[in-house]
Amino acid sequence: MTRMLKSMSAGKRKGRLALASVTCAAVVIAMALGTQASGATATSASATKCGQSVKYNVPDSAGFLKTLPANIRAGYDSWPYSVDSTPWSAFKGVKKPWKIGLILDPVTGPYAQDFLNEFTAQFNAAEKLGLVKGPLVKYILPSYATATPEQQISAVQQMVSEGVNGIVLQPLAGPPLAPAIDAAGKAGVPVVMFFNDIDQSKYVVNMWTQNNSPADAALAGMVKTGNVLVVRGTAGIPVEQAYEDAAVADIAACPGLHIVGTVYGDFDTTTAKTAVSQWLAAHPTTKISAVFQNGVMMAGVVEAFQSAGLHVPPVSDGGCQGGDLSWWLAHKSGYKTAGVCISGNATAWSTIRVLFRILAGDGLKTRDIAVPAPLVTNANLAQFATRGKGLDWAGDPRSPVNGWASDTFLNSFFKKSGDPANF
Repeated sequence: MTRMLKSMSAGKRKGRLALASVTCAAVVIAMALGTQASGATATSASATKCGQSVKYNVPDSAGFLKTLPANIRAGYDSWPYSVDSTPWSAFKGVKKPWKIGLILDPVTGPYAQDFLNEFTAQFNAAEKLGLVKGPLVKYILPSYATATPEQQISAVQQMVSEGVNGIVLQPLAGPPLAPAIDAAGKAGVPVVMFFNDIDQSKYVVNMWTQNNSPADAALAGMVKTGNVLVVRGTAGIPVEQAYEDAAVADIAACPGLHIVGTVYGDFDTTTAKTAVSQWLAAHPTTKISAVFQNGVMMAGVVEAFQSAGLHVPPVSDGGCQGGDLSWWLAHKSGYKTAGVCISGNATAWSTIRVLFRILAGDGLKTRDIAVPAPLVTNANLAQFATRGKGLDWAGDPRSPVNGWASDTFLNSFFKKSGDPANF
């Protein structure tokens, strides 16, 4: 996503919910906002082979990573934060049925709507089995124009006072929520946070995916030589800097690639189109062999090249969206790139199961869960793309409901294996 970017200003939020950018806004907010001030604590080591994603030297004070199977441990190679132990490891669980809270940003796009729909469906199925008791306690921020971290802090505090047993949280901002999350944890209420990291919290459960660097590395390995244009997100956001650092390392691993320009697209389709269009107009004789964008801006980049009457070069599709996937599929015979896709329904399916496992007393082994996202290439593109839609289609990638963090994957993060919900 793509998802791990910024809290946009009120004026920008209002103007960026047009159809062409609504999907971008949804993914930006859903998958990235909360990390804006947490800060990357790992140090990066440059990729050593062209086509290989950058690796971080991840602080792991508890030695958890050594216990993981190699394929799952690899998910932490691109994790730019620390990995720590968790009090939920010794948590004995809560007697069923459980009372569940859900705190979300405004539901403004397909990713967010798919997440809410699937989470509700999973809750309803669990209720029929006697695992949870209704209703689902929800707090959804009403508007980005008026949204503040304090609203979500109050929601956490209110839910704890109302007796919820666990909370799934999509954070508007990360570190400001840490004290409220820790207070909830001390009261025996776990908070599972998705597409975010808060190093400052002891009790939080962080679920995060690096959904840009794998696409960048794969594209660099495909192109190998030529001029590169980089489209960054929003200046000043630590997680954006982490994306940029990884992208630069992935590009540098291929000596034949040369960065000839960098622009800022603000994680927005329209802004990215404008920025790239201006750059192309100012450099009419420079041929671009590939564009590396730091999340959810592929459609804007494609539109810029089309508007300039130029051939569209391969564009990395980290945080891929329904519209750009459909366009890519329609041009597959003559177009090749790489992307990373995560759908709202898959995120919901996984986060509710992590919470259920904690509440069942299954013994979470670590505070920080790195989930590797599937790499999308021409070979498997049809699994994720919806055929026949336009570039500006505000849709979500297609994905199996367990396509992000499956039960088998989650078994490595708990002392007890198996989904306690079993549905």
